[in-house]
Amino acid sequence: MAKTATRTTSLAVKRATTSRERFVAMTAKLMSRRGYAGVGLNEIVEKSGAPKGSLYHHFPEGKEQLAVAALDWAAACFSATLTEAIARTGSAADAIGALAAQVAEWMEASGCKDGSPLTIVAVETGAFVEPLRLACLRGYQAWADQLADQLCRDGKPAREAGDLALWALASLEGAIVLARTQHSAEPLRRIGRLLQKTLR
Repeated sequence: MAKTATRTTSLAVKRATTSRERFVAMTAKLMSRRGYAGVGLNEIVEKSGAPKGSLYHHFPEGKEQLAVAALDWAAACFSATLTEAIARTGSAADAIGALAAQVAEWMEASGCKDGSPLTIVAVETGAFVEPLRLACLRGYQAWADQLADQLCRDGKPAREAGDLALWALASLEGAIVLARTQHSAEPLRRIGRLLQKTLR
């Protein structure tokens, strides 16, 4: 997810003011499309517009450190989007339904080429690059906790809320993968409707 499909990520890239912010936002945007291995530092520097000399000032450990920062940033962006959806709709069920529809629109705007940087990186490198795995884990856990907290406020018992939050998160992430595979946002819309109905 992670501000998935990145219409919002694109806006954040434009709003980034410091060189560090530009590096982080552009890395998240590029990884949402091509993952970790498919993105090089020269491309990040070129597309971010930030001075190349400042890259190793901010990220002395190189690409992996930058990618971790980008994953944390993308996770925080999605958490903010989820918070906004909950505030707007008033329940976890309606927030998830609205969010799935929003992500579907973002994916269509990218021709279903963009996805979730966390999903792509977790599948690609999570088994053997520990800092990237942990960054993805932090993001997923934060989202699941956020959903579970709202489900508890909606009246679900704590254990059930945790299970439902995990199911909703896994369903949305899986729908993003299917949408990219099918070149259609319809899986997201269908899963969003199902989640909205079931979580009530």
